[in-house]
Amino acid sequence: MRDIVLTGVRAIDPFQGLDLESCDILVRGGILTKLGRVRRVPQGAQVLPGAGTLVSPAFLDLHCHLREPGQPWKERVAKATAAAAAGGYGAVCAMANLHPPIDSVGRLRQVTAKNRSLGRIPVLQFAACTEGLDGEQPAPLEELVAAGAAGLSDDGRNGASAELFRQLLERADRLGVPLAVHPEDERMLAMANEWAGGDPTAWTTRPAEAEEAAVSAALDAARGTGSASLHLQHLSTAGSVEMVRHAKQEGLPVTAEVTPHHLALDSLLVELGADGGQLRCNPPLRTRADCDALWQGLLDGTIDAVASDHAPHEAGLDPTQPGPAGFSGIQAVVSVLLGLPGATEHLPRVVAALTTGPRAVLRASAGILPDHGLVEGRPAHLTWLDPGARWTPDRQSWLSGGCNSPFWHRELSGVALATFSRGRLAHLAPHLGQELGLG
Repeated sequence: MRDIVLTGVRAIDPFQGLDLESCDILVRGGILTKLGRVRRVPQGAQVLPGAGTLVSPAFLDLHCHLREPGQPWKERVAKATAAAAAGGYGAVCAMANLHPPIDSVGRLRQVTAKNRSLGRIPVLQFAACTEGLDGEQPAPLEELVAAGAAGLSDDGRNGASAELFRQLLERADRLGVPLAVHPEDERMLAMANEWAGGDPTAWTTRPAEAEEAAVSAALDAARGTGSASLHLQHLSTAGSVEMVRHAKQEGLPVTAEVTPHHLALDSLLVELGADGGQLRCNPPLRTRADCDALWQGLLDGTIDAVASDHAPHEAGLDPTQPGPAGFSGIQAVVSVLLGLPGATEHLPRVVAALTTGPRAVLRASAGILPDHGLVEGRPAHLTWLDPGARWTPDRQSWLSGGCNSPFWHRELSGVALATFSRGRLAHLAPHLGQELGLG
């Protein structure tokens, strides 16, 4: 890879509190060698004009589903991580709800080895909180964390009793890892679905009250245990945001995330996917007032991070039936964010929600990731983004194996021109690859 000089870029680094309107960046041999003014270009280096573009620390996704092993027809690790790198991500956190779930050390080691060998970028693997994700018996948390689990989550389920949940929080706190909670009260969901039985993740009626009850219970457990491990996933209601806001004002060290689709889409705007299947997600899209409250919560710091909740599914499903829950979308996260009202005026906060926000959630469990931003002399771990470049997700531009996205065939703004992960070039826009002789 040739040395690269980016000229005239805006550099935003929330780790250091930097927002430089126009500077140069030299990446030499994978090392961020210069941030400022490059007065002498190294021989053979490629100079790329960066006016109107942005450089930041590489993004980190707290919440994605890689599907492999178990459901490779939905997604592959190689495809998902390539899509993530094309979206500006330097690392992702994968959930434990594979088939079978990651609730044993042997299973964790198997999946970690596959992630390492196939991943374009680092994958931080979460492990289950309970055996089979069913909320009954705790998984061997200490052994799982010792074997490399970056966090704990029964994502997709929330079946633990109040007493077991308190125990899980206390153990996660001692281990120094986040306990990420899917906040939907399963008993309330069962009542809303007339005790339908079967897989709770397939229930289609998911009222806001079920989420808010679960958020309230989780916050009460964190207050009672003094835990700093509680992380609330994919908030979707104004009531949830307000409860987290009050908890933080009390000094409770809770963290929370929101997805791009819960920010951008309301319940009246659910569209059909490219193959005609009805798209839905858990929790479902809410009202426009909820979207606005989530966006305000992100801007004021109540919500710490944006997470993709990348949930790819296969094409060709029966269009007359509700599709499986979840959206494929990790490649489009920053593009969706940049389309929100006022996003360009709040770029430092948007960048923080993709970088320092998720990094802080991982606490001590992210040792393989840099804990710094754009620092000279360190391996480049950065994203070069053109906020104004336009693209359309379709079969030509989409790298994930799942095309179940509500943003399919919508023109979006915001393209990652290059992504470096721990000194390695993980993604380069095709036109730049041709310019650098790599196409």
